[in-house]
Formats: sequence, structure tokens, C-alpha cells
Amino acid sequence: MYMKDFLKETILEAGELAKDYFEKGVSFEVKSHLADLLTEADIKTSEFLVNAIHKEYPDHGITSEELEESINPGAEYEWVIDPIDGTRNFAVGIPMWCIIIAFVQNGETILGAVYNPVGNQLFFAEYGHGATVNGMPIKIGEKNDFDMAIGNFSRMPNKGEVYGSHIEEYKHFLDRMNRDTNIWIHQFGTMLSMCHMAAGGIDLCVQNAGLDHDYLAPALIVREAGGIVTDSDGNEWQRGRQDIVASNKLLHPQIMKLFS
Repeated sequence: MYMKDFLKETILEAGELAKDYFEKGVSFEVKSHLADLLTEADIKTSEFLVNAIHKEYPDHGITSEELEESINPGAEYEWVIDPIDGTRNFAVGIPMWCIIIAFVQNGETILGAVYNPVGNQLFFAEYGHGATVNGMPIKIGEKNDFDMAIGNFSRMPNKGEVYGSHIEEYKHFLDRMNRDTNIWIHQFGTMLSMCHMAAGGIDLCVQNAGLDHDYLAPALIVREAGGIVTDSDGNEWQRGRQDIVASNKLLHPQIMKLFS
């Protein structure tokens, strides 16, 4: 089976599994803090994806948020999975969550898929070949100023063992954004925000709390839709950075000035 087809089919199947749990309702437990939850659906969706990938590609590496240790670490090919992104939304019945899978070759993200089962939206990108939603090409918007720009801003307020970086810089950014701009802020609680930005629905995404499994696929989708993805220092976003700034080429320089 061609790898792109395998990825699309597998993430759709995982979405139906997770959606079934969502509709029935689930209990949850707290991991590192109250915004970092775990449900049975996270575990079962992760198990389904890991087993499907390992069966099809037994020599590939697999990293999942819910795996204690990666499978085949150091392999040329790696699948990076967030079985349910937006678990807090999922756990309390808010239908704003997704499944994220990135396919990486020698450190470069080649394929990215983000599936929203409730909205039946599959965002997909292939390196060098553009981005789509449900097979239709998408392109980032062309907003060139902050006047009623729509943004997603997420800030972890204190340093923790897992989430949150560049705390003071993001406090400063939030203060300047509130005082000096007319940005209309939304908080999705999931990386669907970056996908909707890639499709032109919102204008900027800025956050300081996330890990590789959150960012790899959405970053590829935004870049393939014509956007820019950096860290809060203005450098191209790289794996391992918890802070991320994404927008179009017109707004991005103006966003970065808010960090100064």
C-alpha cells in the first residue's frame, strides 16, 4: 500500500475509534497538571495506530505521546503520533480535538496528517506538494495588519516538568498584544488552530506549550499552505522547541515585534 494512502486510511480509522469513545463519554485522569489529561480513548487510539503502523512497516520508528519508549529509535523512517490532541476538550465533551500523525525521514517531516473526526476534516500535506483538506487545496490567508485579525494564543503560565517554555517572553507578548493591537483572540485548545490558519480561516497562531507530536504535522501543513513557522526567537521552528509562531509572510514580521 502506498504510504500516503496508508496514512490517510489509518488516521481515518483511528478517528472513528476515538469518535465512538467521545460520543459515549469517557472518564479521565490528570497527568502533569489539570490541562494535561489522559482518557481511555488516548490509550486505545494510540494502541490502534502503533499496531497498524508496526504491522505495515516493522522496521520504522514509532513515537507516540502515550508510549513510554519509542519503537525502533534511530530508524531512518519515523512516525510521530498524538492519538488525541485536545484531550481536555475531548474529556469534557467539547467537540474540538483531533488526531495528529507526522511521517519523518532522516529528521525531515515528509507527510503530515491532522484529522478532525467530529467535523470530518482531514488536513494533509506532503513536503513540496502543498496542503489539502479533504483532498481540496488550501492556502494561508493574506491578512496584512492586526485590525480585527483572528489569532490563536496559548500560554502555559508557569514552568512545569513537561509543558511551557519562554514564560516571561510570552507574558510580555500577551501584554503588548492586549495593549497595542486589535487582534481578536480565540483559544482552540488543539492544533486544529494551525490547520484552520493554513486554510485561511484565522490569521496567526502563537503558543509556548507543545511537544514534537503536537507540532510536526501542523507545521508542515502550514508551510505547504504558504505560511511561515518559527520559534519566538524568529528562527525556523525545529523539533524540540516548545514555542511556536505561525502566520503568513505579511503578518509574521509584525507578530515578532510584539516579543521585543
